[in-house]
Amino acid sequence: VGCSVAFPDSVSAYRLNAALSIYTAEATAISCALQRISSENTRQFCIYTDSMSVLQSLQQTESSNNPVICDILLQMEDLRSKGFGILFCWVPSHTGIKGNELADSAAKSALVPLNSAVPLSDVTCFIRKHINKMWQQLWDLQQQNKLHSLKPFLGRWPGVPVRRKDVILTRLRIGHTRFTHKHLLFAEPAPICTSCQAPYSVLHILIECPVFTFQRQSFFNATFFSLKDVVGENPHPRVFSFLQSIGFLNHI
Repeated sequence: VGCSVAFPDSVSAYRLNAALSIYTAEATAISCALQRISSENTRQFCIYTDSMSVLQSLQQTESSNNPVICDILLQMEDLRSKGFGILFCWVPSHTGIKGNELADSAAKSALVPLNSAVPLSDVTCFIRKHINKMWQQLWDLQQQNKLHSLKPFLGRWPGVPVRRKDVILTRLRIGHTRFTHKHLLFAEPAPICTSCQAPYSVLHILIECPVFTFQRQSFFNATFFSLKDVVGENPHPRVFSFLQSIGFLNHI
């Protein structure tokens, strides 16, 4: 993460703490500009920035808890008391505006470290992203996990408004249902498909067993598809009707 300030005669760029958000980095650039302005003889300045969110925060002086925004407000108050007049102007990013392009380019290659305040919200977000990244890396190793093929990328499952349907989908996704696994509770042999002589599983019932080929064609308009197509993050809208038609719905 970096920030940069472009003046007519120079460009200053700084490398910031990796935990800083883009928003805070943009605010830090404005703070650096004000610090430079304080040493100038000229009293009238216009600061151009492509961060609309920072400009909006500077207008809402009572609600910001970002320490960099608070520092900017204090800097502005001090400069105005010394006779400085400062305007802020928003400019669109990546549109070829020379000063803005110079600042963006310098910020990306900044090497000079700058110690600046790191808001708690930025630290929290940084830690959360790091944990999620590590979690995803561990999940990527679980290739044999039944759920991995249905949800390769971690995140919340879309909500299902009817609780019973939500429970059914969850059991189908993890591959554990009363019909396919209750034998474990009673130390009995696993149930075997009389047609295929294969152990019953969610995959076998929904996708593989030829006994239900007609029903699959009728409800899904296809005979070749994956378990992800039926009970993935966007389950097939007729999956419950299919389960009802083959007599499996009440055994999940």
